Amino acid sequence: MSNIPIADLKGPRRASFRIFEAASSAARLHAAATFLRRFPADHPVTIVAATRGAADDFARSVAVERSATIGVTRLSLTQLAARTAITAMAADGKTPSTGLGAEAVAARAVFTAIRDASLRYFAPVAGSPGFPRALARTLQELRLAGVEADALQTSVPARADLAALLGRFDAAFAEVAAADRAELLHTAARLLRSHPPHGAVLLLDTAIRDAAEAALIASLAAGTANVLATVARRDRKSIAYLGSLGAVREKADESGDNDLAALRRYLFETELEPPPRTSDGSLELFSAPGEGRECVEIARRILKEARRGVRFDEMAIFVRSPHSYFGLLEHALRRASVPAWFDRGTRRPHPAGRAFLALLACAAEHLSASRFAEYLSLGQVPNLEVADGGVLVHRSPAEDGWAVSHDEALGARDADGIRDLGSGIRVDEEAPAEGEADPDGHHGDHIYRHDHEVEPALLHSFSLTIPQETRN
Repeated sequence: MSNIPIADLKGPRRASFRIFEAASSAARLHAAATFLRRFPADHPVTIVAATRGAADDFARSVAVERSATIGVTRLSLTQLAARTAITAMAADGKTPSTGLGAEAVAARAVFTAIRDASLRYFAPVAGSPGFPRALARTLQELRLAGVEADALQTSVPARADLAALLGRFDAAFAEVAAADRAELLHTAARLLRSHPPHGAVLLLDTAIRDAAEAALIASLAAGTANVLATVARRDRKSIAYLGSLGAVREKADESGDNDLAALRRYLFETELEPPPRTSDGSLELFSAPGEGRECVEIARRILKEARRGVRFDEMAIFVRSPHSYFGLLEHALRRASVPAWFDRGTRRPHPAGRAFLALLACAAEHLSASRFAEYLSLGQVPNLEVADGGVLVHRSPAEDGWAVSHDEALGARDADGIRDLGSGIRVDEEAPAEGEADPDGHHGDHIYRHDHEVEPALLHSFSLTIPQETRN
């Protein structure tokens, strides 16, 4: 991977380049809306936000106030870099890589380094499972900061190993003609400096975390006459980067004396000490033993606020890890009869698919009892009855509801204490003989097959469709 210079952050001062700093997000959004009102409806505006969703939400709020808006471009910082650099990179025969691709390249670099016995400091931990991921993050930070492998070459063992791994990392990317995030940002910065966007630029709470992102912002603002950057209070790194571009810093007047206003004003404040005051109850802190209990407590507090007259559509829940909370929140709010709408949806696998995967795992693990119990717990076992003439008849859950007893779900128990699960599989409840190994690590149920064939009618009524050629 070729050396990529960091763009010079210093440049000519724009006609209007302001930094609006405020602790309140409402104040920052108001300043951004006021900035856009200065221009006519057809004036080109580029909105760069922390996420594409944030840029879309703000653009929609502005469009409500106007009869029409033309030329509003909404992007995240990564989307701006990809849209700008993708054509030039394709002309060079390169494709952008992802974070997972960087981890794979780091794992390959570690493997070749271990094979060549070139590591000294990292040799004891290089073979551990988490080392390639940690190395990929470290090397990405070095690349984004513009640090090359030659700058790390010293007699210190740790830096020497890191320089060698960074060299292998760059060589692996060059071999497959791929570009990491650092090269993507620098390519976009170079192109934007020669072809800046038209009109005004709004940087909506776009945090600048490294030199590569700062170079892209510098190129974006270099050829634009009107730039506004809204920054959260005490985001010192972003303010320092933007200040080096000649931007004028403005601070919002913090108003309010309640608990929430005090939290916004002093949460990240290190120079001022908050004055003593009496809490008014507008902010409540609580701790829960786990995510599930935390979601239950959230539902209780929502009902408490509803009894005070606050409408459900005036309440919001923000979580740090949506993938860990969405399913739990959905369950807790449904139990509390609270209607909820999720911004990103609930990522929950369908029970039928999970049941199918559980059955496949059961077969792969030689009829594991724990895997079959997992399949039963998903409620996808078809309800079967033996009609006149010994024909199996399938009953839909709507005919008898979902309340199935434990014995019904697990099948009838015969005189020998063996439960017949009805699908050519039987469960023996007796523990294994002394000295006999249990492949599942349990001393409970053991599953084995009937010697006779599985009933074809049962396969026809299975929870997943069986292809015709499989039936025959």
